[in-house]
Amino acid sequence: MRIRDYKELICQIPFRNHSFDISKSNWEGEYQSDLINRVFEGKNTITLNRFDLFNSAWNIEQFIIKTLMWGYPTKGRGNNIETILKDNNFNTLVIILDNYRDSEITAETLIQNANSISGIGVSTISKFIYFLKTRVNGYKSIILDRQIIEVINSGRFEELNPLSGIRYDNALNNYVQYIKTIDEISTDSGCEPDQIELFLFSFGRNLSELKGEGYFDSIDDL
Repeated sequence: MRIRDYKELICQIPFRNHSFDISKSNWEGEYQSDLINRVFEGKNTITLNRFDLFNSAWNIEQFIIKTLMWGYPTKGRGNNIETILKDNNFNTLVIILDNYRDSEITAETLIQNANSISGIGVSTISKFIYFLKTRVNGYKSIILDRQIIEVINSGRFEELNPLSGIRYDNALNNYVQYIKTIDEISTDSGCEPDQIELFLFSFGRNLSELKGEGYFDSIDDL
């Protein structure tokens, strides 16, 4: 099965509208409470979409909070988010990401910076650099998370086979190969890399090839 076979669908995906509802009750905690309250603006629930995050990059502190909320609406499992929000980690992250906005960095810089902050994995750092429009080794950043890694290793899409064997613990080392592969698929299909990434996230685990002769020849047979 090939991703390009779905290009008519992929090119219509409204990726900027991709949103999540976030409840304030999930984000009450010890760290960065003032910033979190400012994001909610007195509301108990807010909705954030990708467009909001692209437009939040001018304020790095609020951008970090909003991106974490969008990526982990219920604050995720374990203590990774709380660890990131601790003053020392948060302040370091602000300094790093402030230099990433609309910039180009090397893979080595990305790996070094991500490893310098507790709680940051490929899923989180790739969200940050995607919304900051950071380029890595010349390629546009896009999100890489556990769900997409699962799709890659499922073997469903032949264009992703060169990435087979990528795991969460080695994903940062393979990130450039991932964004390069998606860039090539984007060029071939005429769709945006963002649309391909969201297609893989939304549909990648739930599509399979049709085998044998079709029972229904047309919609009239349904």
